[in-house]
Amino acid sequence: MPISNKVGAGLLSILLAALPASVFAQDADTVYVNGTVYTVNEVFGKSSAFAVKDGSFIYVGDNAGAREHIGPLTFVVDLDGKTVVPGLHDAHIHIRFGERELYPRIPDIRATIGEWASVERMQEVVTRSLASGAGMRPGPEPRWLVLRGWMSDVWEPPVWQRELIDAVAPDNPVYIIRYTHGSAANSKALELAGITRDTPDPEGGHIKKDENGEPTGEFVERAPPQLLELIPPLPPMTDYELSRNLVEGTQLALAAGLTTLHGASSGTSYDDVMRELKLYEVGLLRVRINQMVHADTARRMGGPLNYENKLFVQSVKILLDGALGSRGAHFLEEYADYPDFHGEPRSSEDQTTATAIELLRIGFNMRIHTIGDAANRIALNAFEAALKQTGKNGHDVRFALEHAQVITPEDLPRLAELGVIASMQPLHATEDMHFAEARLGSERMKGAYIWKTLLENDVVVATGTDYSVSPYNPFYTLHAAVTRQDRQNNPPGGWFPEEALTREEALYAATMAGAYAMHAEDVLGSIEVGKLADFVVIPMDYMTIPAEDIWKIEPDMTVIGGKVVYAKPIETD
Repeated sequence: MPISNKVGAGLLSILLAALPASVFAQDADTVYVNGTVYTVNEVFGKSSAFAVKDGSFIYVGDNAGAREHIGPLTFVVDLDGKTVVPGLHDAHIHIRFGERELYPRIPDIRATIGEWASVERMQEVVTRSLASGAGMRPGPEPRWLVLRGWMSDVWEPPVWQRELIDAVAPDNPVYIIRYTHGSAANSKALELAGITRDTPDPEGGHIKKDENGEPTGEFVERAPPQLLELIPPLPPMTDYELSRNLVEGTQLALAAGLTTLHGASSGTSYDDVMRELKLYEVGLLRVRINQMVHADTARRMGGPLNYENKLFVQSVKILLDGALGSRGAHFLEEYADYPDFHGEPRSSEDQTTATAIELLRIGFNMRIHTIGDAANRIALNAFEAALKQTGKNGHDVRFALEHAQVITPEDLPRLAELGVIASMQPLHATEDMHFAEARLGSERMKGAYIWKTLLENDVVVATGTDYSVSPYNPFYTLHAAVTRQDRQNNPPGGWFPEEALTREEALYAATMAGAYAMHAEDVLGSIEVGKLADFVVIPMDYMTIPAEDIWKIEPDMTVIGGKVVYAKPIETD
Protein backbone atom coordinates (compact mmCIF):
# COMPACT_ATOMS: atom_id res chain seq x y z
CA MET A 1 0.00 0.00 0.00
CA PRO A 2 1.41 3.45 -0.86
CA ILE A 3 2.45 5.68 2.06
CA SER A 4 -0.36 8.16 1.33
CA ASN A 5 -2.96 5.40 1.46
CA LYS A 6 -1.60 4.22 4.78
CA VAL A 7 -1.85 7.72 6.19
CA GLY A 8 -5.39 8.06 4.90
CA ALA A 9 -6.37 4.73 6.42
CA GLY A 10 -4.86 5.77 9.74
CA LEU A 11 -6.80 9.03 9.80
CA LEU A 12 -9.99 7.17 8.93
CA SER A 13 -9.42 4.76 11.78
CA ILE A 14 -8.95 7.64 14.21
CA LEU A 15 -12.11 9.35 12.99
CA LEU A 16 -14.15 6.13 13.23
CA ALA A 17 -12.86 5.44 16.72
CA ALA A 18 -13.99 8.89 17.79
CA LEU A 19 -17.58 8.27 16.71
CA PRO A 20 -20.10 7.03 19.30
CA ALA A 21 -20.77 3.27 19.31
CA SER A 22 -24.42 3.93 18.45
CA VAL A 23 -23.38 4.90 14.91
CA PHE A 24 -22.40 1.25 14.29
CA ALA A 25 -25.08 -0.45 16.41
CA GLN A 26 -27.19 -2.87 14.45
CA ASP A 27 -30.91 -2.12 14.55
CA ALA A 28 -32.71 -4.87 16.44
CA ASP A 29 -36.08 -6.39 15.72
CA THR A 30 -36.90 -6.25 19.44
CA VAL A 31 -35.18 -4.70 22.44
CA TYR A 32 -36.00 -5.72 26.01
CA VAL A 33 -35.12 -3.32 28.82
CA ASN A 34 -35.55 -2.93 32.60
CA GLY A 35 -35.39 -6.61 33.43
CA THR A 36 -33.48 -8.97 35.69
CA VAL A 37 -31.80 -11.25 33.19
CA TYR A 38 -29.99 -14.42 34.29
CA THR A 39 -27.80 -15.26 31.32
CA VAL A 40 -26.48 -18.68 32.51
CA ASN A 41 -23.23 -17.96 30.68
CA GLU A 42 -19.83 -19.12 31.93
CA VAL A 43 -19.79 -16.61 34.78
CA PHE A 44 -23.54 -16.91 35.36
CA GLY A 45 -23.97 -13.22 34.65
CA LYS A 46 -26.84 -10.91 35.43
CA SER A 47 -27.97 -8.22 32.97
CA SER A 48 -30.85 -5.80 32.64
CA ALA A 49 -31.46 -5.71 28.89
CA PHE A 50 -30.86 -7.43 25.57
CA ALA A 51 -31.56 -7.06 21.86
CA VAL A 52 -32.78 -9.63 19.35
CA LYS A 53 -32.49 -9.66 15.56
CA ASP A 54 -33.35 -12.42 13.09
CA GLY A 55 -34.05 -14.82 15.91
CA SER A 56 -30.74 -14.40 17.76
CA PHE A 57 -29.32 -12.29 20.57
CA ILE A 58 -27.20 -9.44 19.19
CA TYR A 59 -26.65 -7.64 22.49
CA VAL A 60 -26.82 -8.57 26.18
CA GLY A 61 -25.97 -5.96 28.78
CA ASP A 62 -27.40 -2.82 30.30
CA ASN A 63 -30.30 -0.60 29.28
CA ALA A 64 -28.12 2.04 27.69
CA GLY A 65 -26.32 -0.45 25.49
CA ALA A 66 -29.55 -2.11 24.44
CA ARG A 67 -31.12 1.22 23.47
CA GLU A 68 -28.33 1.79 20.98
CA HIS A 69 -29.92 -1.02 18.96
CA ILE A 70 -33.29 0.73 18.71
CA GLY A 71 -34.08 1.74 15.15
CA PRO A 72 -37.21 3.20 13.54
CA LEU A 73 -38.81 -0.25 13.21
CA THR A 74 -37.59 -1.79 16.49
CA PHE A 75 -40.20 -3.00 18.93
CA VAL A 76 -39.25 -2.12 22.51
CA VAL A 77 -40.46 -4.20 25.47
CA ASP A 78 -40.27 -2.74 28.96
CA LEU A 79 -39.90 -5.74 31.26
CA ASP A 80 -40.79 -3.55 34.25
CA GLY A 81 -38.49 -5.44 36.61
CA LYS A 82 -39.57 -8.92 35.61
CA THR A 83 -37.08 -11.78 35.45
CA VAL A 84 -35.79 -13.47 32.30
CA VAL A 85 -34.18 -16.91 32.19
CA PRO A 86 -33.00 -18.90 29.17
CA GLY A 87 -35.52 -21.18 27.47
CA LEU A 88 -36.03 -24.24 29.64
CA HIS A 89 -35.28 -27.78 28.52
CA ASP A 90 -36.99 -30.96 29.59
CA ALA A 91 -34.20 -33.47 29.04
CA HIS A 92 -36.47 -36.52 29.37
CA ILE A 93 -40.12 -36.26 28.40
CA HIS A 94 -42.64 -38.45 26.61
CA ILE A 95 -44.00 -35.90 24.21
CA ARG A 96 -47.51 -37.09 23.35
CA PHE A 97 -49.16 -34.35 25.39
CA GLY A 98 -52.44 -34.34 23.55
CA GLU A 99 -53.03 -38.03 24.03
CA ARG A 100 -52.46 -37.68 27.79
CA GLU A 101 -53.90 -34.26 28.59
CA LEU A 102 -56.38 -33.27 25.91
CA TYR A 103 -57.70 -36.48 24.41
CA PRO A 104 -56.98 -39.32 26.87
CA ARG A 105 -57.49 -42.72 25.28
CA ILE A 106 -56.91 -44.59 28.54
CA PRO A 107 -58.57 -42.89 31.54
CA ASP A 108 -56.26 -42.10 34.47
CA ILE A 109 -57.41 -42.87 37.99
CA ARG A 110 -55.34 -39.94 39.25
CA ALA A 111 -57.16 -36.64 39.48
CA THR A 112 -53.92 -34.91 38.46
CA ILE A 113 -50.63 -36.31 37.23
CA GLY A 114 -48.25 -36.24 40.18
CA GLU A 115 -50.96 -36.75 42.80
CA TRP A 116 -51.46 -40.34 43.92
CA ALA A 117 -54.89 -41.93 43.94
CA SER A 118 -56.08 -43.57 47.14
CA VAL A 119 -57.70 -47.00 47.13
CA GLU A 120 -61.05 -45.27 47.51
CA ARG A 121 -60.36 -43.01 44.55
CA MET A 122 -59.37 -46.01 42.43
CA GLN A 123 -62.50 -47.90 43.37
CA GLU A 124 -64.63 -44.85 42.66
CA VAL A 125 -63.12 -44.45 39.17
CA VAL A 126 -63.63 -48.14 38.41
CA THR A 127 -67.27 -47.96 39.51
CA ARG A 128 -67.88 -44.80 37.50
CA SER A 129 -66.17 -46.25 34.42
CA LEU A 130 -68.26 -49.41 34.49
CA ALA A 131 -71.40 -47.27 34.63
CA SER A 132 -70.38 -44.74 31.96
CA GLY A 133 -68.39 -46.97 29.63
CA ALA A 134 -65.26 -44.79 29.85
CA GLY A 135 -62.26 -47.05 29.44
CA MET A 136 -64.40 -50.04 28.46
CA ARG A 137 -63.07 -51.93 25.45
CA PRO A 138 -65.43 -53.11 22.70
CA GLY A 139 -66.07 -56.80 22.35
CA PRO A 140 -68.04 -59.68 23.83
CA GLU A 141 -69.20 -59.77 27.43
CA PRO A 142 -67.76 -59.57 29.95
CA ARG A 143 -66.12 -56.44 28.57
CA TRP A 144 -62.66 -55.39 29.66
CA LEU A 145 -62.04 -52.17 31.56
CA VAL A 146 -58.57 -50.66 31.05
CA LEU A 147 -57.34 -47.75 33.16
CA ARG A 148 -53.97 -46.31 34.21
CA GLY A 149 -52.30 -44.53 37.12
CA TRP A 150 -52.26 -46.67 40.30
CA MET A 151 -49.42 -46.51 42.83
CA SER A 152 -49.84 -48.70 45.90
CA ASP A 153 -46.86 -47.43 47.91
CA VAL A 154 -48.94 -44.66 49.49
CA TRP A 155 -51.69 -47.08 50.52
CA GLU A 156 -52.10 -48.84 53.84
CA PRO A 157 -50.99 -51.59 53.50
CA PRO A 158 -48.74 -50.50 50.58
CA VAL A 159 -49.46 -53.49 48.34
CA TRP A 160 -51.69 -54.27 45.40
CA GLN A 161 -54.43 -56.79 46.16
CA ARG A 162 -56.76 -57.98 43.40
CA GLU A 163 -59.57 -58.08 45.95
CA LEU A 164 -59.55 -54.27 46.00
CA ILE A 165 -60.98 -54.27 42.47
CA ASP A 166 -63.03 -57.44 42.95
CA ALA A 167 -65.05 -55.52 45.57
CA VAL A 168 -66.38 -53.09 42.95
CA ALA A 169 -65.93 -55.09 39.73
CA PRO A 170 -66.56 -58.78 40.40
CA ASP A 171 -67.92 -59.61 36.95
CA ASN A 172 -65.78 -57.60 34.53
CA PRO A 173 -62.08 -58.15 33.87
CA VAL A 174 -60.15 -55.05 34.91
CA TYR A 175 -56.57 -54.22 33.91
CA ILE A 176 -54.86 -51.11 35.29
CA ILE A 177 -51.48 -49.87 34.08
CA ARG A 178 -49.22 -48.66 36.88
CA TYR A 179 -48.26 -44.97 36.85
CA THR A 180 -44.90 -46.19 35.57
CA HIS A 181 -43.63 -49.63 34.58
CA GLY A 182 -45.94 -52.44 35.60
CA SER A 183 -49.64 -53.24 35.77
CA ALA A 184 -52.25 -55.17 37.70
CA ALA A 185 -55.53 -57.02 37.24
CA ASN A 186 -58.49 -58.29 39.20
CA SER A 187 -59.56 -61.88 39.81
CA LYS A 188 -61.88 -62.02 36.78
CA ALA A 189 -59.01 -61.03 34.48
CA LEU A 190 -56.74 -63.69 36.01
CA GLU A 191 -59.48 -66.28 35.66
CA LEU A 192 -60.09 -65.53 31.97
CA ALA A 193 -56.35 -65.63 31.27
CA GLY A 194 -55.87 -68.85 33.21
CA ILE A 195 -53.24 -67.34 35.51
CA THR A 196 -52.75 -69.39 38.67
CA ARG A 197 -50.05 -70.03 41.25
CA ASP A 198 -48.40 -72.38 38.76
CA THR A 199 -48.19 -69.89 35.86
CA PRO A 200 -44.54 -69.17 34.99
CA ASP A 201 -43.26 -65.62 34.83
CA PRO A 202 -43.40 -64.00 31.40
CA GLU A 203 -40.12 -63.16 29.71
CA GLY A 204 -38.88 -59.87 31.13
CA GLY A 205 -41.63 -59.79 33.76
CA HIS A 206 -42.70 -61.21 37.10
CA ILE A 207 -46.05 -62.32 38.56
CA LYS A 208 -46.19 -61.26 42.20
CA LYS A 209 -47.44 -63.84 44.72
CA ASP A 210 -48.77 -63.51 48.26
CA GLU A 211 -47.49 -65.43 51.28
CA ASN A 212 -49.58 -68.43 50.22
CA GLY A 213 -48.13 -68.47 46.72
CA GLU A 214 -51.29 -67.12 45.06
CA PRO A 215 -51.02 -64.37 42.42
CA THR A 216 -51.88 -60.94 43.84
CA GLY A 217 -52.78 -59.63 40.40
CA GLU A 218 -49.70 -57.37 40.19
CA PHE A 219 -47.23 -57.75 37.32
CA VAL A 220 -43.72 -56.38 37.51
CA GLU A 221 -42.71 -54.83 34.17
CA ARG A 222 -44.35 -57.15 31.61
CA ALA A 223 -47.75 -58.74 32.10
CA PRO A 224 -48.34 -62.34 30.95
CA PRO A 225 -49.00 -62.37 27.19
CA GLN A 226 -51.97 -64.71 27.59
CA LEU A 227 -53.72 -61.93 29.54
CA LEU A 228 -52.74 -59.09 27.21
CA GLU A 229 -53.96 -61.06 24.20
CA LEU A 230 -57.48 -61.07 25.64
CA ILE A 231 -57.74 -57.27 25.84
CA PRO A 232 -59.34 -55.82 22.69
CA PRO A 233 -56.89 -53.22 21.31
CA LEU A 234 -57.72 -49.60 20.80
CA PRO A 235 -58.05 -48.61 17.15
CA PRO A 236 -54.81 -47.12 15.82
CA MET A 237 -54.64 -43.35 15.87
CA THR A 238 -54.87 -41.65 12.51
CA ASP A 239 -52.13 -39.39 11.20
CA TYR A 240 -54.47 -36.45 11.75
CA GLU A 241 -55.06 -37.42 15.39
CA LEU A 242 -51.35 -37.88 16.05
CA SER A 243 -50.54 -34.52 14.45
CA ARG A 244 -53.36 -32.70 16.24
CA ASN A 245 -52.36 -34.13 19.61
CA LEU A 246 -48.73 -33.15 19.13
CA VAL A 247 -49.44 -29.60 17.95
CA GLU A 248 -52.16 -28.82 20.48
CA GLY A 249 -50.44 -30.65 23.29
CA THR A 250 -47.07 -28.98 22.93
CA GLN A 251 -48.79 -25.64 23.42
CA LEU A 252 -49.07 -26.74 27.05
CA ALA A 253 -45.29 -27.08 27.17
CA LEU A 254 -44.80 -23.58 25.77
CA ALA A 255 -47.17 -22.14 28.36
CA ALA A 256 -45.11 -23.81 31.08
CA GLY A 257 -41.88 -22.19 29.85
CA LEU A 258 -40.43 -25.17 28.01
CA THR A 259 -38.69 -24.33 24.75
CA THR A 260 -36.90 -27.62 24.03
CA LEU A 261 -38.20 -31.15 24.62
CA HIS A 262 -35.96 -34.21 24.62
CA GLY A 263 -38.40 -36.89 23.48
CA ALA A 264 -37.65 -40.01 25.49
CA SER A 265 -39.72 -42.70 23.80
CA SER A 266 -37.81 -45.84 22.88
CA GLY A 267 -40.38 -46.60 20.19
CA THR A 268 -40.22 -43.45 18.06
CA SER A 269 -40.57 -44.66 14.48
CA TYR A 270 -39.37 -43.31 11.15
CA ASP A 271 -42.98 -42.30 10.39
CA ASP A 272 -43.11 -40.36 13.68
CA VAL A 273 -39.99 -38.43 12.72
CA MET A 274 -41.31 -37.68 9.24
CA ARG A 275 -44.62 -36.47 10.71
CA GLU A 276 -42.80 -34.09 13.06
CA LEU A 277 -40.60 -32.87 10.20
CA LYS A 278 -43.66 -32.09 8.07
CA LEU A 279 -45.31 -30.20 10.95
CA TYR A 280 -42.20 -28.04 11.24
CA GLU A 281 -42.06 -27.47 7.50
CA VAL A 282 -45.62 -26.14 7.44
CA GLY A 283 -45.07 -24.03 10.57
CA LEU A 284 -47.40 -25.85 12.95
CA LEU A 285 -44.80 -26.95 15.52
CA ARG A 286 -43.04 -24.19 17.46
CA VAL A 287 -41.29 -25.94 20.34
CA ARG A 288 -37.85 -27.41 19.61
CA ILE A 289 -37.62 -31.20 19.82
CA ASN A 290 -34.56 -33.36 20.35
CA GLN A 291 -36.12 -36.70 19.51
CA MET A 292 -34.78 -40.02 20.73
CA VAL A 293 -35.72 -42.87 18.40
CA HIS A 294 -35.82 -46.63 18.05
CA ALA A 295 -32.66 -48.27 16.70
CA ASP A 296 -34.52 -49.34 13.56
CA THR A 297 -35.44 -45.71 12.93
CA ALA A 298 -31.79 -44.67 13.16
CA ARG A 299 -30.81 -47.45 10.76
CA ARG A 300 -33.43 -46.34 8.26
CA MET A 301 -32.40 -42.69 8.54
CA GLY A 302 -28.75 -43.60 8.05
CA GLY A 303 -27.50 -40.58 9.98
CA PRO A 304 -28.52 -37.82 12.39
CA LEU A 305 -30.94 -35.02 11.49
CA ASN A 306 -30.91 -31.34 12.40
CA TYR A 307 -33.75 -29.47 10.72
CA GLU A 308 -33.13 -25.74 11.14
CA ASN A 309 -32.23 -26.20 14.83
CA LYS A 310 -35.89 -27.11 15.40
CA LEU A 311 -35.94 -30.90 15.08
CA PHE A 312 -32.89 -32.84 16.19
CA VAL A 313 -32.58 -36.63 15.81
CA GLN A 314 -29.26 -37.97 17.04
CA SER A 315 -29.94 -40.43 19.85
CA VAL A 316 -31.36 -43.92 20.19
CA LYS A 317 -33.26 -44.74 23.37
CA ILE A 318 -33.25 -48.23 24.85
CA LEU A 319 -34.38 -49.63 28.20
CA LEU A 320 -32.06 -51.72 30.35
CA ASP A 321 -34.45 -52.16 33.27
CA GLY A 322 -37.73 -50.97 34.73
CA ALA A 323 -38.73 -48.75 37.66
CA LEU A 324 -37.86 -48.79 41.34
CA GLY A 325 -41.45 -48.50 42.55
CA SER A 326 -42.59 -51.55 40.59
CA ARG A 327 -39.41 -53.43 41.55
CA GLY A 328 -38.53 -53.71 37.89
CA ALA A 329 -35.19 -51.90 38.34
CA HIS A 330 -32.17 -54.21 38.01
CA PHE A 331 -29.83 -54.39 41.01
CA LEU A 332 -26.59 -56.11 41.88
CA GLU A 333 -28.08 -57.20 45.22
CA GLU A 334 -31.61 -58.28 46.08
CA TYR A 335 -34.36 -55.82 46.97
CA ALA A 336 -34.35 -55.00 50.67
CA ASP A 337 -38.12 -55.51 50.83
CA TYR A 338 -38.45 -58.39 48.32
CA PRO A 339 -35.85 -61.09 49.07
CA ASP A 340 -34.25 -63.13 46.29
CA PHE A 341 -35.38 -60.69 43.62
CA HIS A 342 -32.96 -58.40 41.77
CA GLY A 343 -35.12 -57.28 38.87
CA GLU A 344 -34.12 -58.29 35.37
CA PRO A 345 -32.16 -56.60 32.58
CA ARG A 346 -34.13 -55.80 29.44
CA SER A 347 -31.02 -56.24 27.28
CA SER A 348 -27.72 -58.03 27.81
CA GLU A 349 -24.40 -56.23 28.01
CA ASP A 350 -23.23 -57.86 24.78
CA GLN A 351 -26.40 -56.81 22.94
CA THR A 352 -26.15 -53.27 24.27
CA THR A 353 -22.49 -53.00 23.31
CA ALA A 354 -23.08 -54.31 19.80
CA THR A 355 -25.92 -51.83 19.25
CA ALA A 356 -23.85 -48.94 20.60
CA ILE A 357 -20.98 -49.77 18.23
CA GLU A 358 -23.31 -50.05 15.23
CA LEU A 359 -24.97 -46.73 16.02
CA LEU A 360 -21.74 -44.85 16.63
CA ARG A 361 -20.60 -45.84 13.17
CA ILE A 362 -23.60 -44.11 11.59
CA GLY A 363 -23.39 -41.06 13.82
CA PHE A 364 -25.93 -41.82 16.59
CA ASN A 365 -25.31 -42.00 20.32
CA MET A 366 -27.41 -43.85 22.90
CA ARG A 367 -29.46 -42.64 25.83
CA ILE A 368 -30.24 -45.63 28.01
CA HIS A 369 -32.94 -46.01 30.67
CA THR A 370 -31.07 -47.13 33.79
CA ILE A 371 -32.54 -47.14 37.30
CA GLY A 372 -30.77 -49.88 39.26
CA ASP A 373 -27.04 -50.08 39.94
CA ALA A 374 -26.72 -53.25 37.84
CA ALA A 375 -28.39 -51.58 34.85
CA ASN A 376 -26.17 -48.52 35.21
CA ARG A 377 -23.09 -50.76 35.27
CA ILE A 378 -24.18 -52.66 32.16
CA ALA A 379 -24.68 -49.36 30.33
CA LEU A 380 -21.32 -47.96 31.42
CA ASN A 381 -19.57 -51.18 30.41
CA ALA A 382 -21.27 -51.04 27.01
CA PHE A 383 -20.38 -47.38 26.51
CA GLU A 384 -16.76 -48.00 27.42
CA ALA A 385 -16.45 -51.00 25.11
CA ALA A 386 -18.14 -49.15 22.21
CA LEU A 387 -15.86 -46.13 22.56
CA LYS A 388 -12.79 -48.35 22.66
CA GLN A 389 -13.94 -50.35 19.63
CA THR A 390 -14.71 -47.27 17.51
CA GLY A 391 -11.90 -45.04 18.76
CA LYS A 392 -14.32 -42.21 19.52
CA ASN A 393 -14.06 -39.73 22.39
CA GLY A 394 -16.86 -40.04 24.93
CA HIS A 395 -16.97 -36.29 25.57
CA ASP A 396 -17.70 -35.80 21.87
CA VAL A 397 -20.22 -38.68 21.70
CA ARG A 398 -22.15 -37.77 24.89
CA PHE A 399 -23.86 -41.00 25.79
CA ALA A 400 -26.48 -40.53 28.51
CA LEU A 401 -27.88 -42.52 31.40
CA GLU A 402 -31.59 -41.74 31.54
CA HIS A 403 -32.50 -41.56 35.26
CA ALA A 404 -29.09 -42.76 36.60
CA GLN A 405 -31.00 -43.34 39.78
CA VAL A 406 -28.74 -45.68 41.79
CA ILE A 407 -25.00 -45.84 41.12
CA THR A 408 -22.34 -47.74 43.07
CA PRO A 409 -19.30 -45.89 44.44
CA GLU A 410 -17.11 -47.96 42.10
CA ASP A 411 -19.00 -46.78 39.01
CA LEU A 412 -19.39 -43.14 40.00
CA PRO A 413 -16.04 -41.90 38.58
CA ARG A 414 -16.68 -43.65 35.28
CA LEU A 415 -19.35 -41.20 34.14
CA ALA A 416 -16.95 -38.26 33.96
CA GLU A 417 -14.16 -40.43 32.54
CA LEU A 418 -16.41 -41.62 29.70
CA GLY A 419 -18.13 -38.27 29.16
CA VAL A 420 -21.51 -39.76 30.07
CA ILE A 421 -24.36 -37.38 30.87
CA ALA A 422 -26.68 -38.07 33.81
CA SER A 423 -30.20 -37.23 32.63
CA MET A 424 -32.13 -37.05 35.90
CA GLN A 425 -35.59 -36.13 37.15
CA PRO A 426 -35.68 -34.28 40.49
CA LEU A 427 -39.42 -34.89 40.84
CA HIS A 428 -38.77 -38.63 41.02
CA ALA A 429 -36.92 -38.19 44.31
CA THR A 430 -39.89 -36.37 45.87
CA GLU A 431 -42.21 -39.13 44.61
CA ASP A 432 -39.99 -42.13 45.34
CA MET A 433 -39.16 -40.99 48.88
CA HIS A 434 -42.30 -42.83 49.99
CA PHE A 435 -40.72 -46.21 49.23
CA ALA A 436 -37.12 -45.85 48.04
CA GLU A 437 -35.38 -46.60 51.34
CA ALA A 438 -37.57 -49.67 51.88
CA ARG A 439 -36.59 -50.97 48.43
CA LEU A 440 -32.89 -50.14 48.69
CA GLY A 441 -31.87 -50.21 52.33
CA SER A 442 -29.76 -47.52 53.97
CA GLU A 443 -26.42 -48.46 52.39
CA ARG A 444 -27.63 -48.35 48.77
CA MET A 445 -29.42 -45.06 49.43
CA LYS A 446 -25.97 -43.44 49.55
CA GLY A 447 -25.78 -43.86 45.78
CA ALA A 448 -29.38 -42.89 45.00
CA TYR A 449 -30.66 -39.59 43.54
CA ILE A 450 -27.17 -38.12 43.96
CA TRP A 451 -27.41 -35.00 41.79
CA LYS A 452 -24.97 -32.94 43.86
CA THR A 453 -22.44 -35.76 44.15
CA LEU A 454 -22.47 -36.23 40.39
CA LEU A 455 -21.84 -32.52 39.82
CA GLU A 456 -18.98 -32.62 42.31
CA ASN A 457 -17.53 -35.49 40.28
CA ASP A 458 -17.57 -33.37 37.09
CA VAL A 459 -20.60 -35.08 35.54
CA VAL A 460 -23.01 -33.03 33.42
CA VAL A 461 -26.46 -33.37 35.02
CA ALA A 462 -29.39 -32.48 32.76
CA THR A 463 -32.86 -32.41 34.29
CA GLY A 464 -36.32 -33.34 33.05
CA THR A 465 -39.64 -34.69 34.27
CA ASP A 466 -40.35 -38.05 32.62
CA TYR A 467 -43.84 -36.81 31.85
CA SER A 468 -46.41 -38.41 31.95
CA VAL A 469 -45.00 -40.19 34.98
CA SER A 470 -44.65 -36.76 36.59
CA PRO A 471 -46.01 -33.30 35.73
CA TYR A 472 -44.18 -31.55 32.87
CA ASN A 473 -43.97 -28.19 34.66
CA PRO A 474 -40.26 -27.16 34.67
CA PHE A 475 -40.69 -25.00 37.75
CA TYR A 476 -41.77 -28.09 39.68
CA THR A 477 -38.44 -29.57 38.58
CA LEU A 478 -36.45 -26.53 39.72
CA HIS A 479 -38.26 -26.52 43.06
CA ALA A 480 -37.59 -30.21 43.70
CA ALA A 481 -33.93 -29.85 42.70
CA VAL A 482 -33.37 -26.96 45.10
CA THR A 483 -35.47 -28.12 48.08
CA ARG A 484 -35.60 -31.94 47.82
CA GLN A 485 -39.22 -31.47 48.94
CA ASP A 486 -42.62 -32.10 47.42
CA ARG A 487 -44.98 -29.21 46.77
CA GLN A 488 -46.42 -29.52 50.27
CA ASN A 489 -42.89 -28.78 51.56
CA ASN A 490 -42.37 -32.30 52.86
CA PRO A 491 -40.22 -33.53 54.42
CA PRO A 492 -39.10 -30.56 56.54
CA GLY A 493 -35.57 -29.64 55.56
CA GLY A 494 -35.65 -31.84 52.48
CA TRP A 495 -35.10 -35.53 51.75
CA PHE A 496 -31.34 -36.21 51.97
CA PRO A 497 -30.80 -32.44 51.66
CA GLU A 498 -27.05 -32.78 51.13
CA GLU A 499 -27.88 -33.75 47.53
CA ALA A 500 -29.88 -30.55 46.84
CA LEU A 501 -28.67 -28.24 44.08
CA THR A 502 -28.14 -24.51 44.39
CA ARG A 503 -30.52 -22.36 42.38
CA GLU A 504 -27.74 -21.65 39.89
CA GLU A 505 -26.93 -25.34 39.50
CA ALA A 506 -30.59 -26.24 39.06
CA LEU A 507 -31.11 -23.55 36.41
CA TYR A 508 -27.97 -24.65 34.55
CA ALA A 509 -29.19 -28.27 34.62
CA ALA A 510 -32.50 -27.14 33.08
CA THR A 511 -30.90 -25.00 30.35
CA MET A 512 -27.24 -25.31 29.35
CA ALA A 513 -26.92 -28.94 30.39
CA GLY A 514 -29.89 -29.86 28.20
CA ALA A 515 -28.33 -27.99 25.28
CA TYR A 516 -25.01 -29.76 25.87
CA ALA A 517 -26.72 -33.17 25.92
CA MET A 518 -28.03 -32.51 22.40
CA HIS A 519 -24.76 -31.07 21.02
CA ALA A 520 -26.40 -27.63 20.80
CA GLU A 521 -24.55 -25.68 23.48
CA ASP A 522 -23.25 -23.26 20.82
CA VAL A 523 -26.75 -22.16 19.83
CA LEU A 524 -29.02 -22.85 22.83
CA GLY A 525 -29.05 -22.89 26.61
CA SER A 526 -28.01 -19.36 27.61
CA ILE A 527 -28.67 -15.71 26.87
CA GLU A 528 -25.53 -14.74 24.97
CA VAL A 529 -24.73 -12.84 21.79
CA GLY A 530 -24.90 -15.13 18.78
CA LYS A 531 -27.21 -17.69 20.34
CA LEU A 532 -30.81 -18.32 19.36
CA ALA A 533 -33.18 -16.09 21.31
CA ASP A 534 -35.04 -18.64 23.43
CA PHE A 535 -36.09 -17.25 26.80
CA VAL A 536 -38.84 -17.11 29.39
CA VAL A 537 -40.19 -14.04 31.19
CA ILE A 538 -41.43 -14.71 34.72
CA PRO A 539 -43.09 -12.31 37.15
CA MET A 540 -40.85 -13.00 40.16
CA ASP A 541 -37.12 -13.36 40.77
CA TYR A 542 -36.26 -17.05 40.72
CA MET A 543 -33.04 -16.38 42.63
CA THR A 544 -34.56 -14.48 45.55
CA ILE A 545 -38.10 -15.72 46.17
CA PRO A 546 -38.54 -18.23 49.02
CA ALA A 547 -37.42 -21.65 47.80
CA GLU A 548 -40.76 -23.19 48.71
CA ASP A 549 -42.44 -20.86 46.19
CA ILE A 550 -40.36 -21.77 43.13
CA TRP A 551 -42.93 -24.31 41.95
CA LYS A 552 -45.61 -21.61 41.91
CA ILE A 553 -43.88 -19.59 39.17
CA GLU A 554 -46.00 -19.18 36.04
CA PRO A 555 -44.46 -17.68 32.89
CA ASP A 556 -45.74 -14.42 31.54
CA MET A 557 -44.14 -15.06 28.16
CA THR A 558 -42.21 -17.75 26.31
CA VAL A 559 -40.06 -16.79 23.32
CA ILE A 560 -38.42 -19.13 20.81
CA GLY A 561 -36.09 -17.78 18.15
CA GLY A 562 -37.14 -14.25 19.03
CA LYS A 563 -40.84 -14.98 18.43
CA VAL A 564 -43.40 -14.90 21.20
CA VAL A 565 -44.94 -18.37 21.25
CA TYR A 566 -46.89 -17.93 24.49
CA ALA A 567 -48.17 -14.87 26.34
CA LYS A 568 -50.17 -15.17 29.54
CA PRO A 569 -53.72 -13.92 29.00
CA ILE A 570 -54.42 -10.52 30.51
CA GLU A 571 -56.80 -10.82 33.43
CA THR A 572 -59.87 -8.63 33.23
CA ASP A 573 -62.56 -7.88 35.77
